[in-house]
Amino acid sequence: MMKQLLLIILAFAMSASVVGAQHLKLDERLPSIDVDSTVGSDLKLVDRAYTCIIFMHSESRPSVDAIREFSNMALSLRGHLAVVLITPEQDGFEQEVLNSFTSEDTILAFDNDYRTFKNFGVSHIPFAVVYETKSRRVKWFGSLMQLSAEQLYDLLNLKNVKPKYL
Repeated sequence: MMKQLLLIILAFAMSASVVGAQHLKLDERLPSIDVDSTVGSDLKLVDRAYTCIIFMHSESRPSVDAIREFSNMALSLRGHLAVVLITPEQDGFEQEVLNSFTSEDTILAFDNDYRTFKNFGVSHIPFAVVYETKSRRVKWFGSLMQLSAEQLYDLLNLKNVKPKYL
């Protein structure tokens, strides 16, 4: 009897944690976003066909270096791709580092309580998610350092446009 009760409790605990977890899957909708930004707490005011969310921290050298590299690549995608840098930082972060990525297509967002980091299951940075802005369907996710210019052009259906970065 005690063994059955323990198994029921264990099964309930496991199902509760599975229900609460949101995992990214290609071509499925994004998990919930809750950030402070100029394009709304859920990023619904982004006005580009595609959005790339990059989870980052200004004190992470690999994160900053990868974002600089990606920013150079994304320059040729102006008008097609919005870049949203999501950081948990509040006060005391290096504003000049973050400003170096800002362009008309780059938005800075603050995830002060790590809610969005948790919803996306972010376990390493820089972690990126590319999605269709209107449908909010995930097209690619993973380490930003693994996303090539050629992949990005294919994701954005820009096969007839020659990448300036390649």
